[in-house]
Amino acid sequence: MKRCITAVVILLMLCHTVYGQVLVIKGRIRCLNERPNSTRGAEHIVVVPAFIPSKSTITASTPPGYFECNTGVPFENLQDKEVSLYIVSGCSRCGETTKRVFISEDRDKANRDDTKTFVTVREWKFNANCNDIELPPFRADSVLSVVVQQPAQGLGQITNATALVGTPALLNLLTNLAPIIGTVSNFGIFSVQELGPGKIEYGRFLFSSALTHTANTGFNFSPVRDISEAVFWNPSAIAHSRKPYNISLLTNIKNYGKLSGFARLNDRLSLGGGFIFTQQDEYRNTLFAKISNPGNKVVIDSFLTKLREYAAFLSPAVKFNEKISAGLAIKHIWQRVTIPNLLEIGFDDNGATTNIYTDSVVNRRKWDIDLSFSYKVNNSLQLGINLMNLAGSKLFTDAFAAGENPGNLLQGQRSLGIGACYKWQRFNFGTDLLFTKDGFYDAALGVNYVPFNNALLSAGLAVKQLSFSAAFRIKHFRISYIDDNSLLVNEKRKGKSGILNGRIFGGFLFDF
Repeated sequence: MKRCITAVVILLMLCHTVYGQVLVIKGRIRCLNERPNSTRGAEHIVVVPAFIPSKSTITASTPPGYFECNTGVPFENLQDKEVSLYIVSGCSRCGETTKRVFISEDRDKANRDDTKTFVTVREWKFNANCNDIELPPFRADSVLSVVVQQPAQGLGQITNATALVGTPALLNLLTNLAPIIGTVSNFGIFSVQELGPGKIEYGRFLFSSALTHTANTGFNFSPVRDISEAVFWNPSAIAHSRKPYNISLLTNIKNYGKLSGFARLNDRLSLGGGFIFTQQDEYRNTLFAKISNPGNKVVIDSFLTKLREYAAFLSPAVKFNEKISAGLAIKHIWQRVTIPNLLEIGFDDNGATTNIYTDSVVNRRKWDIDLSFSYKVNNSLQLGINLMNLAGSKLFTDAFAAGENPGNLLQGQRSLGIGACYKWQRFNFGTDLLFTKDGFYDAALGVNYVPFNNALLSAGLAVKQLSFSAAFRIKHFRISYIDDNSLLVNEKRKGKSGILNGRIFGGFLFDF
């Protein structure tokens, strides 16, 4: 009898010990190492017990990938129930993010702690590279701080349930959190694969400068009253200038400028020179692939591409007689194109995502020549012609990804400009036609009017581009409104006013 009583007491003590223990869920999460067929523990992964998210934890570094969640819940409350564990990592498309664990006494192996019951989660392995799923420490801490604030699942209200999957609030959070974390934590170094389409018209600045970006629309290939741009488009006209010296400037300060001047050397020879500058920029979609895992791709919609285009002119002219003159323009043309190269995704000290771009600059420089002629038919009509870029220079027609062969992105600059000016009292009427190797490029129509002494009103329209200009000159100073129909693109420094954004041009023009 005493033996039976003793056995019952010992059994009751053992039962009290078992049922007084709290549940601890532990395990190790593994991922693919950089070497083939090799795995290691995945560090900085957030493990979330669905029924009590306040007990979530982060996988350790020593040993790598190990986690231990002390639920604080008595073992008997969860015995013979299935609970769900979730993890939050840098892989938003991985299928190993959930484990269903059945809680039973037989899973507590070699436990020497009388206050705890251990359940081990085995074979939790990601079929993904460790660098792709591990979160930076700051990011893991940030995620953990959000998850632990979620409400626990009321165990007393689900006593008949066999699976504890978490509250709807927790599931909603994890559903929305996983893709975001997977995107922003996709850290590492990526190389550019493809550059998306853009708006900038590369290689057109010389064509547009003659017909669109000018305050002398319609009069550039056969200038008469205003020869401030003659050194660019018809140097032969400076031989007929009424004044021996000229210097002029036209700019909108923001992204475009022309500076030119000329001097008469003697009765037959004149010499001019000038410089054209234009700059553009825009944000473009860019596809990057991770260097260590080319299958891991990232699309960035905010890579800033830049374009700078310049041309310098040296323009001598000779006057044969009062009707005919010829000119030569020796020019140096170059493009400066910024293209994407590398992207490094990381995090700052506050856990915020950082994107560091490494771009490359490609310069293309070419020498070329123009040959021009002017002919005064009579006192009312003057004709002009300019054979441009006879050496056949080519410029890039678009930006491209670093390492890409841009051989098919070149456009020839050889072109022909024809102009005519008809003079009628206070009015001059002009037209400019431009032809490229692809045929007719555009035509410009212009008119100018002298309202009073030392003043000039001008207006013009480019037919295909549908750009227009209006200008007023008073003695040595000029103000112009030039609408290029969005031909120049500047998204980084976009002005607040669409009407005035880069369309107001100013400058001076000295004839002496």
